[in-house]
Amino acid sequence: MASIDLYTGADVGPYVRLPSLEPVQHRANRRFRSHCDFWQQRLLKHPHRSEFHSRAEYLHAGLLEGNPAVTAFVPQPFLLQVGRQWYTPDVYVVEDGRRRVVEIKPEGRMDEALQGPVTAFFARHDVAFEVVANERILEQQQAAENWLELVRRLVAAGERDTTVAETQVWEALLRQPQGLTLGALIDGGARERTYTREIALYRLMHRGRVRAPFHDKRLDFDLELTPWP
Repeated sequence: MASIDLYTGADVGPYVRLPSLEPVQHRANRRFRSHCDFWQQRLLKHPHRSEFHSRAEYLHAGLLEGNPAVTAFVPQPFLLQVGRQWYTPDVYVVEDGRRRVVEIKPEGRMDEALQGPVTAFFARHDVAFEVVANERILEQQQAAENWLELVRRLVAAGERDTTVAETQVWEALLRQPQGLTLGALIDGGARERTYTREIALYRLMHRGRVRAPFHDKRLDFDLELTPWP
């Protein structure tokens, strides 16, 4: 396939070349993995074995999973040639039908010699380019870890049918508008007995139908849950 080229202009920088605008995860080689803070997990909005090259990237994926407006994302989505150097951004995100590419950096700082051409290239193709600070993500660590754990449980459940259980959970929450704890819906002493209901609850949470204070509470039996129309 012919590369997509864009000359960004002398005021911005060099050519940017990309074989395709279809995002596909570019896996790191073994040497690179051993020299970075490497994380890996199978997710739902990127339903593959997803790779991350820092803890901030990994936690950011958890936050994307927990945002119901995000329908899909791809880690390490492109391999671009910018002048004579190669560059792989951290993640491609589809949110509310809009596309953006995200780079995660300490203090949100990126070399302008690279950021300028890349921003111009993606803008030409109606894709926003954003640099996000590591610190902003780490401030939301508790929420991100909760979502990553919830997704692990959903992935482990596979294709289990929860249609009826989702209705039951939703109706139970509507009868208690002030909220219920997770422990009121799941039997911690005989968890296998209420496992389908547990997975149904997590699916409702993942779709944004049930809310919980994930920012400062762990995914545990005393977690307060409220319906979200």
